[in-house]
Amino acid sequence: MISSTIDLDVRFSETDAMGIVYHANYLPWCECARLKLLESFGVKYTDMISDGMHLPVVSVHFDYKHPARFGDTVSIKATIAQPPRIKIRVDYEISANGNLLVTGYTEHVFINNNGAPIKPPSNFMNALRAAMEK
Repeated sequence: MISSTIDLDVRFSETDAMGIVYHANYLPWCECARLKLLESFGVKYTDMISDGMHLPVVSVHFDYKHPARFGDTVSIKATIAQPPRIKIRVDYEISANGNLLVTGYTEHVFINNNGAPIKPPSNFMNALRAAMEK
């Protein structure tokens, strides 16, 4: 299992009329955490694209427990618990002010430039395995 955490400040534009973060705005935060997680074991998404590989989201699940509000600093922890096959799952925990706000996950499929599913490339798997062994 490997994890990475980022902190982000909630912007006013991310809130709704009730003054809380609109539910869909958690997705871009998870993307930021996911990209940092990939970089933490040496994989840059721009390099994946250059190599003709993409990781589109195919499934999203969030459980909302408490709202985030403008002015909060949220911590987004992204975790990969299992090595992927064609799909990879990234789990998230979002917290602020000592409270767990959201848990969930995204699933992604490895595809080539033509949109066909592919196995994760060996350089990706080798980097991920090395990070998981630490």
